[in-house]
Amino acid sequence: MWLVNEYFCLMTWQLILGLTIPSLMVFLAVYFTFRQYHQQQIRLHYLDSKKGKDHITLPMRLHAYERLILLCERIDFADLMLRMITPGTSAREIRAAMLVAVQQEYEHNLTQQLYVTPELWQVLLAAKNKTMDVISLAGENLSEGASADDYAQRLMEMISNEPSLPAQIGKKAIKTESALWL
Repeated sequence: MWLVNEYFCLMTWQLILGLTIPSLMVFLAVYFTFRQYHQQQIRLHYLDSKKGKDHITLPMRLHAYERLILLCERIDFADLMLRMITPGTSAREIRAAMLVAVQQEYEHNLTQQLYVTPELWQVLLAAKNKTMDVISLAGENLSEGASADDYAQRLMEMISNEPSLPAQIGKKAIKTESALWL
């Protein structure tokens, strides 16, 4: 009797293990298959939603790049001098007017930073600051009664020594980043 019980007990364990191990393997195979399928579906959903967002945001980004190129054009030294210098104005007045114009252009385009990378925005901020620094420096050491033409000549001398102008650096950075979206 003892031998029969031991035989049935051994047979029961073999039966349990014989059923459990294959069932466990099937369960794990199904679990990992469904897990992989679910992750793939999440990725596809993410890509679809991103594609939809890009369809909406791409025109906004491109418009922001256009506006920022215009900002760089308007804070370019040559453009500033053409717009600001009028006959009969003093160097001090032109310098102040140019500084105000650069600051206003920057403030007018502040919201465009929503559509560009933080690195590009930092390049544009540096271009604005460098432009304002050069405008300020050009007015130093000029006589009290210096004319706008004297100031313009001094500014042209200063920027002719620069290898690359801030507005040009800004435009190049904008073109580089916008090319990533096209």
